[in-house]
Amino acid sequence: MTCEIFIQILTLIILFLTCLAGFRYVRATKDLWEETAKQTKETVKQTRLSMRPIVVVTYDEREDKFMFINYGNTPAFHVKIDDVLILNTEGPKSYYVFPEEYCLPQSKKIIIENIVIKTNGKISYTDTFFLGAITPSSAGKPYDIKIKYKNAESEKYITEGKVGKDMFDTTKIEKIS
Repeated sequence: MTCEIFIQILTLIILFLTCLAGFRYVRATKDLWEETAKQTKETVKQTRLSMRPIVVVTYDEREDKFMFINYGNTPAFHVKIDDVLILNTEGPKSYYVFPEEYCLPQSKKIIIENIVIKTNGKISYTDTFFLGAITPSSAGKPYDIKIKYKNAESEKYITEGKVGKDMFDTTKIEKIS
């Protein structure tokens, strides 16, 4: 074997090893790129979760009033509790109708005023006495509550729960659009 053949074989081996190293480098770069993209997506998700409103309703025994509370880090807009069915008989159906709160700042409590009772389309104004069916201290049965609201970017959220005798349980908080 001549020196030239030996040099050519050695060059071929070096080129092959360089090519293998290049392929491994490309693979490692692709894996890092995929991992970075996954981490970026998770960071965006966590940031969005931390920068969203989380609205619940509670009953303040001292104030004798229902209140919205926003536990989130941003204001909630167009906060509305769906009508709560209180009487479902063969005849008229009665609902508590809660007013819409335009803006609920972060970490604030706002008293819910002007709750009305609607029976067959007829509106009756209430005071605390008429709200006894859903106040936690005197409710006869649990009622489903759905609170819908938006963030500053008009993304819609919902909080669902039950209010009843000595209880208010939140069962679901999620983004709906």
